[in-house]
Amino acid sequence: MTVLLLSSAALLIALGAGLLYLASPNQRVFSAVLPARLLLWAGLLMLALALVLLLQYSGTATSVFILFTGVMFTWTIPPMVIAYLRHKREVQS
Repeated sequence: MTVLLLSSAALLIALGAGLLYLASPNQRVFSAVLPARLLLWAGLLMLALALVLLLQYSGTATSVFILFTGVMFTWTIPPMVIAYLRHKREVQS
């Protein structure tokens, strides 16, 4: 049961942080303008649900720490992957 709880929380953290990243005007995944308000609220909702799941597993401070650490980790991946893919595409051209 604990594995399912933590796996669901990790998935919600990754999706919520990803949606918050896409809501940013500085995101580089899509060149088109995305509905920022919808993405922002959906991302915050997913992070709130992840926090509720984490609170079932550990205390308040630990759950908040896990949530913010997961969000920060998730936000470090897209910029590096996007920069790598753009560099790779420029080299091939």
